[in-house]
Amino acid sequence: MNQYVTLSRSPQTSNDSDGFYEDLSPAGAWVAIDPQGSIGDGRTQSHIVTMRYRSDVTVDTRLVHGTRELFVRSVQNVNEANNQIVCVCEEVIA
Repeated sequence: MNQYVTLSRSPQTSNDSDGFYEDLSPAGAWVAIDPQGSIGDGRTQSHIVTMRYRSDVTVDTRLVHGTRELFVRSVQNVNEANNQIVCVCEEVIA
């Protein structure tokens, strides 16, 4: 886990999708990002992201790494042991 990302989620205070995100607490985490290839027409990249267990990471979570935004599409609690989670994420690249 050698990549530092900022974690945020869609606002929970309103139902409108205004594009704003609120940081999780704590907002940062060390993760491993493993690119999986492009999806569909090549404008979306899939990634497997592994990190220490966090109960607040859901399909509403966004990971920001530099200028890149990865959107969580699924979350798996490895062996249901609450030690590590594996996320499938999508990144729009063009």
